[in-house]
Amino acid sequence: MVRTFSKEKNMSPEEIAREIKGLERMSELSAEKLVSFADNLGDFLAKRARLKTSQIRKFLDAVNSIKSRGRAKKEETSFFQRETLLLKPKLAYAAGRQNEVKPLMEVLDPCMDKVKNEQDFLCFSRFVEAIIAYHRFHGGRE
Repeated sequence: MVRTFSKEKNMSPEEIAREIKGLERMSELSAEKLVSFADNLGDFLAKRARLKTSQIRKFLDAVNSIKSRGRAKKEETSFFQRETLLLKPKLAYAAGRQNEVKPLMEVLDPCMDKVKNEQDFLCFSRFVEAIIAYHRFHGGRE
């Protein structure tokens, strides 16, 4: 039996953040919810917040840097937690400079709190990638 994906309609960044805060770890987020949340947030960021793709990509570049450093060095579990928490000030700085980033920060901030190990980090990384994909799909501008 093939399971069909159903998007939870028009979730706000506040609602997405609330659901993520209810998780113990980022890896508890199901693939279905990850896709739904990314779709809703990408749509919101493209149409209402008018966030540029390049602003999200800068953050993804930092996430990808952590991923490659952690895998190359076979780092200890705490590496991913520590490095993810150090992304918070970067995102806060971007949100302080441009209001368009605030809804993204509202959702990603609690996500970063839920990264405890490499598995959680990979889920977080996939979520950021999916947000960018849906942002572009919903007409996000460069």
